[in-house]
Amino acid sequence: MSVTAIVGAQWGDEGKGRIVDYLAQDADMVIRYQGGDNAGHTVINSYGKFALHILPSGIFNPNTLCLVGAGTVVNFSTMKEELVAVNKVGLDGSNLRIDTRAHLIMPYHCMLDGAEEQQKDAKWAIGTTKRGIGPVYADKASRVGIRAGDILNPDRLRTRLEMLIPRKNRELEYYQLPAVNLDELMDLCASWKKEFGSRIIDSLPVVRDAVLTGKNIIMEGQLGIMRDLDWGIYPYVTSSNPTAGGTCAGAGISPRRIDAIYGIVKAYSTSVGGGPFPVELLDEVGDKLRTIGGEYGATTGRPRRCGWFDAVAASYSCWINGFTGIAVTKLDVLDSFETIKLCKAYQLGDEVIDYVPETALQDIATPIYEEWEGWRCDTSEARAWDDLPAQAKAYLKRIEALTGAPIKMVSVGAEREQLIIID
Repeated sequence: MSVTAIVGAQWGDEGKGRIVDYLAQDADMVIRYQGGDNAGHTVINSYGKFALHILPSGIFNPNTLCLVGAGTVVNFSTMKEELVAVNKVGLDGSNLRIDTRAHLIMPYHCMLDGAEEQQKDAKWAIGTTKRGIGPVYADKASRVGIRAGDILNPDRLRTRLEMLIPRKNRELEYYQLPAVNLDELMDLCASWKKEFGSRIIDSLPVVRDAVLTGKNIIMEGQLGIMRDLDWGIYPYVTSSNPTAGGTCAGAGISPRRIDAIYGIVKAYSTSVGGGPFPVELLDEVGDKLRTIGGEYGATTGRPRRCGWFDAVAASYSCWINGFTGIAVTKLDVLDSFETIKLCKAYQLGDEVIDYVPETALQDIATPIYEEWEGWRCDTSEARAWDDLPAQAKAYLKRIEALTGAPIKMVSVGAEREQLIIID
């Protein structure tokens, strides 16, 4: 069996959830390794359509252990809502576990997140979902965060909150927000313990045993490398590392144990939130991509910024992550386009570059496009590579060549059976 990392290779929203849902049919374990409930993974299967924000996308296979790993940040209120949705379709969610080291999103994190974003000038607004992600990761880095295991020990929890609350109330006061109360927070954590306490585990022995006994493990990331804290379009980024390297830290698995790293890309590009997006189309073509692709955020409903496929960003992602293969999603969205463009390089002043520069230079980079003939026919019924029209195969082969990794999967629709597996 194998350990496979699923990584977003663009700006997020690439379709990682549907790939994990498919692979989880044969997985023993799915580990969500970073991020929180600030981005959604849309999954469509025989149970219906779901927007998962914190539950691993393997939750629909009762035989798959679904672990929310140490690198994540958890909002138990969101987790409860998602479990209720899963329960409604006949799944009890008893295969869910949370690592004791995962940090908890507290009410003051969400309040501070919104207040900090509101004070930014429009140009520097990150586009945060106000779910408290940045503040909770800041507390983690400052070594004052509350972890899932803390709620199992009320005395320890009270001591840690007593030390933390004065600091948080000073921050809240600065933004003219109401103070938080120790007893109210203790009561909230007590309710979380009652609801989720039995699911909180030290995952290391479980994961180690699964790896050493050859289980099939999928590691699921959130967002994409262009929103990575170190390698993304800083400061318009998330507060964790969605890269393949982040899988190891967040899941507790050595890089030597990873057998495959799949980068997920759309057949075009989308982005939600602030920051540079060189291939953005602010015209009727961008509107058409958004309309056909249903490009609205799973978490906020915000319209996504749309553009042609950016092979510069995809190649950059492949180099940093070391993809052993890529999955191209939403090919069918391009079915009606007469001409399709693909960004192969950036113009930066008098220089042509084939790599992603730092953020300030991305702001002034101009995409250099290739034009490809569209196929102008329905691909949604294709179930094998040979079912695709010649123009679609040529376009995909060009993506493969420019990205630097072989295409392993192509999706032509949201349903499980609309995923073409390429041997």
